[in-house]
Amino acid sequence: MTTTTATASTGLHSGNPALSEKFIATRLQSTSTRSMSVAGVSLKTLVLLAVLVAGGVWGWASATQSVAIDVGSGYATTTVTIPGGFWLASFAALFFGIFIAVDPRRAALLGLLYAICEGFCLGAISAAFDAQTEGIVGAAILSTLCVFIVALLLYVTRIIKPTQKLAFAVVAGIGGLMLLYTFVFFVSIFNWTWLYSDSFRAVGIAVTLIAIVLAALSLVLDFGTIDLGVRSGAPKELEWYMGFGLMVTIVWLYISILKLLALLARNR
Repeated sequence: MTTTTATASTGLHSGNPALSEKFIATRLQSTSTRSMSVAGVSLKTLVLLAVLVAGGVWGWASATQSVAIDVGSGYATTTVTIPGGFWLASFAALFFGIFIAVDPRRAALLGLLYAICEGFCLGAISAAFDAQTEGIVGAAILSTLCVFIVALLLYVTRIIKPTQKLAFAVVAGIGGLMLLYTFVFFVSIFNWTWLYSDSFRAVGIAVTLIAIVLAALSLVLDFGTIDLGVRSGAPKELEWYMGFGLMVTIVWLYISILKLLALLARNR
């Protein structure tokens, strides 16, 4: 039985931290002659997204409760509260993501656990957003799907190529966003009312638009990373890792679009 090791010399990096060049480095070896394929990655990604959606339904149901206003007349309303397991699921998803990044071979099992925990949190958050603006979640999901399709078309047609310069720009942009979010967090500790000012809404819209563009470009880089892994003969077990990384980018894109729609709705 031969040992297959995936290697690469292009220097391409994905903008997604979960899809670093490690997946095609020498740390992952397989005793199987089977290599990863685009169809295999697509199937694993769909499975993870299905588990994510199932977790989202669970989180939504846990966050919403029907409260009768006038039982005799048949009127009722829905109240939204953060479910008790929200923070537990959040930290569990964080730790599962770290464990997968440390050893991508764990993605088959831990990726599913990550998906259901992350889905639970997304479901609760989405319920809260939808309570503020009805229909916003459906619009965010549709917009995420449209951006995903456009990013895929841009990659397939090579209008945008996943080059090393693009990867550097995306990683630098993500780093800048993290620093900005950290700054806003500390400012909000001393002056939280600023978060609800018109000035912050304008800044928030601009920053969220940048995040959406970075997420879309990161999708292009993810497609390039997957394609590189297939052409390099990466081990088949990496299909779960590739699907996990793609799911992480899609979740980021969805959250960014949801925030943008919420800011626009509050601005009207």
